[in-house]
Amino acid sequence: MPKNIIFILSDQHNPKITGFGGNSVVKTPNLDHLASQGTSHLNCYCASPLCIPSRAAMLSGLLPTKTGVLTNFECLPSDKMTFVHSLGIAGYETVLCGRMHFKGPDQRHGFMRRIMGDIHSPYIGGGLDLGFLEGADEQSRVGLEKSGPGHSSVIDYDRDIFEQAEKFLASRQSEKPLFLTVGLYGPHCPYVCPKELYDYYYENLPPIENNQPFQESVHSAVKKWYGNRGIAIVTEEETRRARAAYYGLIELMDCSIGRLIETIDKTIGLKETLLIYASDHGDMVGEKGMFWKTNFYEGSARVPMIFSMPGVIQTNKTIKQPTSLLDLGPTLIDVCGGPKLPRTDGENLFDMLKGETEENHNRIVISQLADNKGDNPSAMIRQNDWKLVSHQGYSDPQLFNLEDDPEEVNDQGGNANHHPKKIELLEALSKHWDGEEIAEHLKHSSSHMRLLEKWFEVTQPETFDQWDGKVENNFLISDH
Repeated sequence: MPKNIIFILSDQHNPKITGFGGNSVVKTPNLDHLASQGTSHLNCYCASPLCIPSRAAMLSGLLPTKTGVLTNFECLPSDKMTFVHSLGIAGYETVLCGRMHFKGPDQRHGFMRRIMGDIHSPYIGGGLDLGFLEGADEQSRVGLEKSGPGHSSVIDYDRDIFEQAEKFLASRQSEKPLFLTVGLYGPHCPYVCPKELYDYYYENLPPIENNQPFQESVHSAVKKWYGNRGIAIVTEEETRRARAAYYGLIELMDCSIGRLIETIDKTIGLKETLLIYASDHGDMVGEKGMFWKTNFYEGSARVPMIFSMPGVIQTNKTIKQPTSLLDLGPTLIDVCGGPKLPRTDGENLFDMLKGETEENHNRIVISQLADNKGDNPSAMIRQNDWKLVSHQGYSDPQLFNLEDDPEEVNDQGGNANHHPKKIELLEALSKHWDGEEIAEHLKHSSSHMRLLEKWFEVTQPETFDQWDGKVENNFLISDH
């Protein structure tokens, strides 16, 4: 068992925007080195392409329909066992530094200590004050209009997280094995980054693609998605601006990860430390004219995930079979010898990471979504080369063969030749998903959400476990 585990969890990192993921423009030397020293997952998916449902599922090992957390306004129950609880039982000191995006009074869910709070309020109704950049962190046109070179609280927050994690490691005296989660907010929007990084990427990005033909022929549920966010039409300049800033945020994060790894080596040592990097979901960053998450295209639903511990985990290895963030808990529990979760929808990957078992390309991976932005609930199933997305209220699903169509532009949902595959995947998905039932859940949940938002507005309760940034540090440089 590793003496220590460091888990770096970013927010909204598209797995294709890394050097080890095949991107030749973005500079991610530290993540690339980590991948070369370990095993990366080419087809790892989140359990929901939305922050809180994804994180609640990852911690509990259960799909959102089983946690009851399907939106960003629901709370993981305190009596729900997480893999962090299991690691604590196994003797690990479990420490959270920064973001996990818990809602509600329970800000631990198995973490014994929290050495830095979240950027968001723990209360439903509590937001993030970004001053001039207000709304730029949300899924709306504002996020594109307020993009470019400048500064935001997101940059300050992640800087403070890395500094706090490094101070903690340098001063730690405990002899207990350590599980430290370093939870970041970047590269989540606002799409704002330092000017020198922005200028570099703005000039070096490849040409921006024309997405209009795709948008005109896409599935009706996706057309509704564009309309709900006010981005049916996005200019080339808006896309280039947002994308350049996003690339800059990733490079900025990568530099900080490099410094953290150096600190780990100087303090607790790398030889006995398992390093993990992952993100809670992706970001479309203008692909198909889409931004942010809350859809099941690869840029949104797929995530980077790396495990590195030379001498234990295979080096410079890529796992191609479908995997899930739900696998993190069962894997770490096996690594640490903790008690298994009562139920799990994830799988233990440890033997595969060590090279002792073969990949299982027939494995089924599920992801679910029921956001409150006006979209119908939807769910994804991936098996082998096939991906199906079922949209509640629509007769035909989307169906893609990712081997033949990696860009997901040729929807086979209405192709009679693939009708047997469509029925097969729909039947497999139905064991985990009932769109009509989730639509009813969403109505009920939304009623509670509106009342809780009103309670927060009226009472303005005392804040806790929250990082406070400086509103004046949110700005754009106007010469762009």
